[in-house]
Amino acid sequence: MRIDGSCIIACKDLEKLKSYVFQNYPSRNLKLFAPEDFLIDDAKSVIKEAYIAESEQKIIVTLSKSYNIYAQNSLLKILEEPPKNIVFVLCAPSKTIFLPTIRSRLSIKTIEADKTVVNSGLDFKKMGMNEIYSFLKEHNFSSKEEIKLLLQAILNEAIKQGIRLAEDELEEFRKLMHLAELNSRGSNLILCALLCIYERRYR
Repeated sequence: MRIDGSCIIACKDLEKLKSYVFQNYPSRNLKLFAPEDFLIDDAKSVIKEAYIAESEQKIIVTLSKSYNIYAQNSLLKILEEPPKNIVFVLCAPSKTIFLPTIRSRLSIKTIEADKTVVNSGLDFKKMGMNEIYSFLKEHNFSSKEEIKLLLQAILNEAIKQGIRLAEDELEEFRKLMHLAELNSRGSNLILCALLCIYERRYR
């Protein structure tokens, strides 16, 4: 199978992205560069690999969580004028990670990540301060995306368990979700959510 041209592929789930690459590109002539953070030395290695002559098409894949701005700039020329039979596939969690000058040179494909199902595992009608403290300790280092999923799970499970939240309390959850998007401290947001449900039981 011959690939038409170089491209960017974006997907928040990097493992799914890697699987997609191996499923959709011929592996015999695929060269993968997958550092967690793509730095200038990685760019030099990619350029060196690109200039190794091939009689057949060679696909060079980079797959990283972040791309250093200097590393991206060093790739500009070779992306614009790739050597014969060389195709570049740049993979990242988001297309916006790449400089506009790179995005303008390549086609862009976005792959939807699988939706993660999160359960808090809490019994809200029996939840006390000890359970709240243990839950906070367990999720103290959760990422922004994990905090957002946890807040949504807490709200959904509380309603399913018969906790009737007033309109102002539902609005409070909406505010907490917004603060999570702004990278507010996750443990504080989870604490506010759990205390909201805890106090509701005694009203």
